[in-house]
Amino acid sequence: MDNDDDDAGRLVTQPSGGDVTTQRQQQQPAASKTKRDDGPAKAAEDPLPSPPLPERQRAAPPHHVAFTAIVQHHVTAFVTWPEPEVGRCNGVTSRDAAVDGYRLRYGNTAMATSTELHLRTNVAAIDGLLPASEYWYQLQYLFDDGSHAPWTEKQVLET
Repeated sequence: MDNDDDDAGRLVTQPSGGDVTTQRQQQQPAASKTKRDDGPAKAAEDPLPSPPLPERQRAAPPHHVAFTAIVQHHVTAFVTWPEPEVGRCNGVTSRDAAVDGYRLRYGNTAMATSTELHLRTNVAAIDGLLPASEYWYQLQYLFDDGSHAPWTEKQVLET
């Protein structure tokens, strides 16, 4: 009869002339399971290249996606003004100075900020205005001698 105990040994019971003798035998690991320690593992001289890893993919979106969209229309306003008389501009006389350009500033009447444009012609395209809003604008003439006229009064533009 064979019994196993916790020490991984095998108890063998053999009858010998009427007396029962018990001996302990150590189990030997099978030859195919022997462990060898030859030191650090040696790398192969020419290791095989590892195959490329597949790219990580996200799960497919659900079949029905609820999108939200906001459409906002923008308005472009074209502002024009008359060319000034030579030597006279907006009530300011400039000796021998010709108008060299214009400065236009504008803003939304509901906000305190303004935007300024430097122009060479007497036409300005003010882009990106919101519909159903009120804007103001002013103009300043710039002369070729470096001087400038005062700002005009604010004009109101409704989109």
